[in-house]
Amino acid sequence: MTSPCPDCSTTAGTLHADGCDIACCAFTGRQRSNCHPTSQCNTVWTGRLPGEEECIEYGFYARSGPNGYEPCNADDPGALPDYNRLYRDCHWDIATQRMILQALNTELSH
Repeated sequence: MTSPCPDCSTTAGTLHADGCDIACCAFTGRQRSNCHPTSQCNTVWTGRLPGEEECIEYGFYARSGPNGYEPCNADDPGALPDYNRLYRDCHWDIATQRMILQALNTELSH
């Protein structure tokens, strides 16, 4: 069983409520709050935080170190999804509604 959205309490498979701080914009993949005046850019709650599935799939993890957050492996103590790397190394694909690795996008377009 998946958990409801921690901000708007919507259930998995349904659209986030207006004003939800966790919802992504369907056009940009960035935080939705105040991005468009209508609900046309709303996205569905999957049961996971936006980008979490992609971080897991691409192996993007980080943990707190002596100089701030540093890349690590998924099984290292304190490992968390590395959302900063996700937004640095990937782009939002409107068709699939997910972050895509830049290298994957290049390969797919050839």
